[in-house]
Amino acid sequence: MSAKIPVLVVGGSANALGVLRSLTHCELHLLCDSEQAPAWHSRWGQKHRSADTKAPTVVDELIQLAARFSGNKPVLLLTEEKTVVQVSAARERLAPFYHFVFCDAAMLLALQSKSGFQQLANEVGAAIPQGRILSQLADLALIDDLNYPCVFKPLEQNEAYSRQFKKAYKVSSAAEVASLYPAIAAVMPQMIVQEWLEGADSDIYFCLAYFDAKGQLLSSFTGRKLRSWPLQVGGTASCTAAPEAATELTEKTVKFCQAIGYVGQMGMEFKFDAQRGGFYMIEPTVGRTDYQHEIATLAGSNVLAAMVASLAGQSIAHATAPQHAFSKKVVWYDEIADANALANGGPNVLCLDYQRVAAVWRWSDPTPGLMSFWRRLKRKLS
Repeated sequence: MSAKIPVLVVGGSANALGVLRSLTHCELHLLCDSEQAPAWHSRWGQKHRSADTKAPTVVDELIQLAARFSGNKPVLLLTEEKTVVQVSAARERLAPFYHFVFCDAAMLLALQSKSGFQQLANEVGAAIPQGRILSQLADLALIDDLNYPCVFKPLEQNEAYSRQFKKAYKVSSAAEVASLYPAIAAVMPQMIVQEWLEGADSDIYFCLAYFDAKGQLLSSFTGRKLRSWPLQVGGTASCTAAPEAATELTEKTVKFCQAIGYVGQMGMEFKFDAQRGGFYMIEPTVGRTDYQHEIATLAGSNVLAAMVASLAGQSIAHATAPQHAFSKKVVWYDEIADANALANGGPNVLCLDYQRVAAVWRWSDPTPGLMSFWRRLKRKLS
């Protein structure tokens, strides 16, 4: 019997929790900066504290932690966008200690930026809604020629912005953007106004893929959202497998990645535009896991296991099987976000014969759910 592959997961959110639960056959470790995080309370993985997994200091912490693996080089899995930036900048320092695959550093930064992604997509002729970047009030003159409605959102994640404003705004005119932007610009001037694609939240699909260092697709999974929160502009509240779209969206993802020379983890989000009658790329997640990654595992297509095996130099023969051959009828849902979406008029997509699996609560791993419930209860009581 071969030894378990050592894996270090960085982060503590429900994203990281899903990664731990997808890789229980591995020797798991978690580097996390909060003992309140869901993944910290999982039964899976040895826990290690970080001062801040998003700060440059995480690189030194990773190098120090590597000594605990006794020369057995672990696979490194990241779950947070800012951690990807830090690790990418120090990839030469970390390469002797961990298995990971990143694309070119400049490309990775471009793909993390909405403006950079749009430029790359336009260069290779990929279908993407058009948009304009705002950096200052004078740039409002650039948005008059867009087809409205549009979505108005920040170019990158920003904590100060998130505390004061919505994740994104659906705007009906350039005048509406002009009314919102002055207050936002004082906190987060880098914004994008992008043409809105018509369709429900359940028309949003995603392709999770892993390309090895040679650019070869080694594993993939296609799913679709059922609900988002906040409605129409938010993150995944619930999702399921989408084998009916797997061939088309995998081909689109591969074509884009090969055209730009991308390697590593890719999560490409698409939306089916009811008016135009086709799929359009919305945004990628690069160098890290997506919040939706666990639905692939639950549906029978463990793309993370295939990636870990590849990075560790083991066989991944099972990863090449057709998705429809082993997809199970299952819905993954964020307990709070999905309840909010339904309560506020989110699409009640019927999946009556599907198993429903919560993002945090599990009988097989109950402590994250119990701690989450206890914290919510304390907030209500106070």
